[in-house]
Amino acid sequence: MLNELIKVLCELTANVEALVKNQQQKTGGKPRQGRISSSISPVMKQDQQPIRLVNENPHRLGVIIQNSSEGELMIALDSQRISEKYYTFKLRAGETLHFDIRSFGELYKGGFMGLWDEATGPGAESKALVTEIFWSN
Repeated sequence: MLNELIKVLCELTANVEALVKNQQQKTGGKPRQGRISSSISPVMKQDQQPIRLVNENPHRLGVIIQNSSEGELMIALDSQRISEKYYTFKLRAGETLHFDIRSFGELYKGGFMGLWDEATGPGAESKALVTEIFWSN
């Protein structure tokens, strides 16, 4: 588990450096006012209920979600709804989603919802480790 966390943190650092370089290229090499911040939160499974993984953030630079469970985690790029038939991504046990402009070409800044697929046996102690990277003043 510790090795996985270190690997995710190394990937996060590389992504932050790439995002800063990308932002500097967009502004002609001039650094943007403010600084890059991040928040890291474990989001616990709530029985069979949908959970909010990330709130809307207009200053978002990226989101990293690691599925730390034995089951599959469905993720919807939607701040209100998710179901077994309505989701955007599905992460298997131990998988990580890197959601940034380099990976997708455009960045969704709305909320993310999550729901564990009960058919895959996620367990009551399931959680997702969610990191959001954003500009702050």
